[in-house]
Amino acid sequence: MIDFTRKNKAHEKELVASITENQNVYHRVFDGEDGQKVLNDLKRRCFVEVTTYDPDPVKMAMNEGRRSIYVYITNLLNREVDDIVEGLK
Repeated sequence: MIDFTRKNKAHEKELVASITENQNVYHRVFDGEDGQKVLNDLKRRCFVEVTTYDPDPVKMAMNEGRRSIYVYITNLLNREVDDIVEGLK
């Protein structure tokens, strides 16, 4: 019989390691002054403080996609690894 609990724990361990590595890389890129300028530019361009609504559903989907990238970046920068993993379950 396959032990799914052990398999899931191994997968979660790999996932935590991958997210931790990504967090370290993103912090190196975005923690400096230039990185903060890039984040501010992305915030302005990625519908963070305005609605993604557009009467054209294709445009709205594209707007939401842009927004999701900013959310992904800021989640890596600001959230704990365990919270990110929990959100993926």
